[in-house]
Amino acid sequence: MFNFLDNKYVKATFQALLIVFAGLLYATALNIFQIPGNIYAGGITGLAQLITFSLREFTSLDNVISTGNLYFILNVPILILSVWKLGRRFTILTILVVISTTTWTNIIPVQGVSDEPLLNAIIGGTIAGTAGGLCVKYGMSAGGTDIISMVIYRAKGMNVGSMNLVMNSFIVVAAGMLYSWEAALFTIISMYTNTRMVDSLHTNDHRMTAFIITDHADAVTDSIFQRIRRGITILDGKGGYSKSARSVLMIVINRYELHDLQMAVLEADPGAFMDVVRSTKVTGNFLSKEQQDALLKQKGDKRTLKV
Repeated sequence: MFNFLDNKYVKATFQALLIVFAGLLYATALNIFQIPGNIYAGGITGLAQLITFSLREFTSLDNVISTGNLYFILNVPILILSVWKLGRRFTILTILVVISTTTWTNIIPVQGVSDEPLLNAIIGGTIAGTAGGLCVKYGMSAGGTDIISMVIYRAKGMNVGSMNLVMNSFIVVAAGMLYSWEAALFTIISMYTNTRMVDSLHTNDHRMTAFIITDHADAVTDSIFQRIRRGITILDGKGGYSKSARSVLMIVINRYELHDLQMAVLEADPGAFMDVVRSTKVTGNFLSKEQQDALLKQKGDKRTLKV
């Protein structure tokens, strides 16, 4: 994938196709499996489902707004927060995913293919999880609670997975109260399937350790510092076969920084070897971007990130 994304035009084309494909997957999961099967998605999408269901069942505002359009509206203030805190590049890609998803939900009719709730839960969760995993893997998201989690994580360095758990729990309880408790149980299955699918396509852990073997350590280090705020340890290595000296860079990152790290290494040394492993536990000064910036400011370092 490194060589494939080296050309900026190829990279732009790939991102455009991915955005269209991810939106299609999200809309398919929602309109073909989740809505017809009374299965609720997690996060903002599930909240949009609950609101449209309540409008249809308890008011005279039947079909006043679709789930897809409401999903877009609910994402607007979150995307404004993203521009402010996460940068333009990530936000623009995320906005395009949100627009793609909304467009496809208006194109694809809400029409189920199965009356089996378990099938709708598993297939819907798998398709939505595939879209989510691909988005995170290539430096974008579908908006919603992922952006809120990233903002809190960067500001405080906190693992805020519990926030998503609380919101999804609210959606499950609301689904049980508004529709049926059986639907709530199938919603849990769908959410779990979604999470496992994201995990299979992209690590679901917040911290990973990357080992980068390169002959251009200074260039790679400078390129990484232009994109992410992480400390780098440079180790002296030696080729087992060639016996030649090599530099080994070790860096600990969170999952949202993986794509930027890959691109930074690619720009500086397309021939570099990189191995990424999951870190079970990290202790010490694993600082957020804002904490890193404050530390650099104290030291008089004026370097800024590319966003």
